[in-house]
Amino acid sequence: MPRFNYLARDTSGGSLKGEIVAKTPAEAARMLRAEGKYVVKLRELAEQVDRQGAQVITLGQGRVRQEDIIFFFNQLSIMVETGVSLTDAIHGILAQTSGGRFRAILERVLHDVESGEAFSTALSNHPKIFDTFFVNLVRAAEASGTLGPMLTRCAEYLAHRREIRKKVKSALTYPLALLMVAVGVTVFLMTYVLPKFLSIYAGKEATLPMPTLVLMTVTNGMVDYWMWLLAATLVGVVVLIWFFRARSMRPYAHWMHLHTPLIGKMLLKSNITMSLRTLGILVDSGVSMLDAISITRAVSKNYYFDRMWSEVDKHLHRGEQLSTPLYNDPLIPRPLVQMIEAGERSGRLGTVLVRLCDFLDDELRITIKTVTQMIEPAMIAIMGVIVGGIAIALLLPIMSISKVVAQ
Repeated sequence: MPRFNYLARDTSGGSLKGEIVAKTPAEAARMLRAEGKYVVKLRELAEQVDRQGAQVITLGQGRVRQEDIIFFFNQLSIMVETGVSLTDAIHGILAQTSGGRFRAILERVLHDVESGEAFSTALSNHPKIFDTFFVNLVRAAEASGTLGPMLTRCAEYLAHRREIRKKVKSALTYPLALLMVAVGVTVFLMTYVLPKFLSIYAGKEATLPMPTLVLMTVTNGMVDYWMWLLAATLVGVVVLIWFFRARSMRPYAHWMHLHTPLIGKMLLKSNITMSLRTLGILVDSGVSMLDAISITRAVSKNYYFDRMWSEVDKHLHRGEQLSTPLYNDPLIPRPLVQMIEAGERSGRLGTVLVRLCDFLDDELRITIKTVTQMIEPAMIAIMGVIVGGIAIALLLPIMSISKVVAQ
């Protein structure tokens, strides 16, 4: 079992040093508190000297759900605001957290805090879970003494980001599902149903109308070469996945994201909303403008928004206002830039950005609803054209059956 070297203070403020044996740092701290000792520093001894190695073993496997992080920030903010100490609050959350990677991360955060590190520093040791956005907000809150409200803000930001992503994904999933159904129905008709009907016209190709001949050719090709078609489809899917995921293809893939009919407008608004909300919260929380721009750029997932914030950063380093480079960028609509400029002049840029994002959220919801409503009839029309075209191609020879029989 691991041994820990501790530095603590007793109830009279005297300094105490010693060693304690416990399964985890959290358990060691609890045992010391039970003895009336206030932990100042807790360090693991020689059995597991390599902290990085210990962390790898402790963290284990599995993904950390965003719901777990939101729960953590919400619960921590409530406890801190009601006067519970930070370490006791994390202990309480650990008691409600089941085993897994996130619990192991919280135990490591608790260990770092009890060892004397600032809470923001403890979070920064896990950048894949708590990125620079949250670390800077917590650091600003520690300096201003507003940790509780700031943790609430972190939870609200995460919940808002999750809501936007879910809405955008659902709006994209719907047409994709309809497209897959349309393709599946068409393939079923062309490879299973139509060959039985088209066998009636076998040997009479010379008198068949052109639409029927085209349908017969396509159907026979799909039946005879289905293995090649399947292989080509799989290759196409792999190439498409590579195109949208490869770093070298980001400019082209992200251009398509923003310029695809209907969907592009929705993705553009979601990127604007997320970027401006991130920037607004950071500025309103006291983070310096240069740091806020750097963090907003890191949070941006789109290549063109990343490039835009990089250009903004260059202008700010030259002493210019935030709105100056935005006026020349087509990604941000001019009315929004004018509001940002007004916020700069009034000295309330953070508040203006947050209020502006509330307005943009409503616009995004309307856009998602409109896109969904427009895609449904469009897909129905496409399906109608495909099925109707097949039906017409089958019926044309029947309409001129006397001519076919005479041959």
